[in-house]
Amino acid sequence: MPTCCAQWFYNLVLLPLLRLAVRVKARKDCKLREGLERRREVWKRLGNSLGDRDWQKPLLWFHVASAGELLQAQPVISRCVAEGWQCVLTYSSINALRWVERLGGVPEVLAVDFLPEDTSFNVRRLLGLIQPSGIVHVSYDLWPNLIWEAQRQGIPQGLISALVHAGSAREAKGVGRALYRSLYEALEFIGAVAEADRARILRSAPQHQEVFVMGDTRCDSVLERRERLSPPEFPEVASGKFILVAGSTWPPDEQCLTPGLKSALSDHPDLFVIIAPHEPTEPHLQAIETGFAEFQPKRWTQGEDTTPQTRMLVVDEVGLLAGLYRGADLAYVGGAFTTGVHNTLEPAAMGLPVIFGPRHDNSHEALSMVERGLAFTVQTPDSFDAMLKDLLKARKRCQELGAQAREFVEAQAGASAQATQRIGQWLPKS
Repeated sequence: MPTCCAQWFYNLVLLPLLRLAVRVKARKDCKLREGLERRREVWKRLGNSLGDRDWQKPLLWFHVASAGELLQAQPVISRCVAEGWQCVLTYSSINALRWVERLGGVPEVLAVDFLPEDTSFNVRRLLGLIQPSGIVHVSYDLWPNLIWEAQRQGIPQGLISALVHAGSAREAKGVGRALYRSLYEALEFIGAVAEADRARILRSAPQHQEVFVMGDTRCDSVLERRERLSPPEFPEVASGKFILVAGSTWPPDEQCLTPGLKSALSDHPDLFVIIAPHEPTEPHLQAIETGFAEFQPKRWTQGEDTTPQTRMLVVDEVGLLAGLYRGADLAYVGGAFTTGVHNTLEPAAMGLPVIFGPRHDNSHEALSMVERGLAFTVQTPDSFDAMLKDLLKARKRCQELGAQAREFVEAQAGASAQATQRIGQWLPKS
């Protein structure tokens, strides 16, 4: 059971500070403010959705932080549903809501919604409403009161695709490690992405009996999604060209890319560039168009208006990126000049060499691909310029690297089946 010290610190110190920080930040952050507003009706929505529950079937509750973790949960949820179990999905971030909206919902689950605030009262109410047969936490989003109360009620819990960054407070000495020790010890099992993650978890919970390397269920999600995707319909002007897709970019990414892309577009007439910003707001789209005006960029939704002089498309819709990678030859993945690189598995699974910025230690697969020479990290506009020129001069090597990247992802398939098998040990045999 959790120590009194850990509970006291979380409920009397950390949670009030977190609540205050969120309220203050929400004044300027419209996404955070929307998330708070959407939580106001969560109890009613969950109650309505759970009215269709089949009480003859076990019910598993999956919790994720955001869109990336939702992708990790999806292949496991699909396998659980195939076993005849019902599932509920909660998330913490507005980005997860956006992904659910893009998908048109998650039809395999009984209910999908925000996780209410992690107060003792809320989690008791939520557990009474859902009455799960087990709870599956995904990657890293562990909410203490939920975990402690579920443990008190004897509800089995596990953590899949567990990821702990080097230097994280979860493994540091002191209060952080003590808090996470109490959380890890409340879980029946912990399936880590890699051996390094397993070692960091064990530094916090050295007595835990079931911490093992599972791999990343996101590999299964990406591979399964790849099989469902059709090749994109690029405009005629891109036909036969060497296509570079810069996906999920932020302004700092574009500042690094712009000089090298301009130089490469001038030197290589067969190069065609597609930029898909992470947040395609009107000011962001206009800034990209202005920066590349001499190459007559068009927006994706205006693809039929391209001319022979058009050398670039700017993607003004969301949910297209995986398909764009499928038709490309080289990928740049954004985010690594801000908080951390975005999804590098998708372009790798499509057989593309991948380039990204310096902050990529949030991604196990990015680190692994760099170590194997299948992906490349750049720090400055000059380093990107040099990297791009080298790859454009060695097209055959580019193809070989892409094939090796695809094999790297395919070799990691199977984590979802392992997770489902372990979760099934909680449930009665049919």
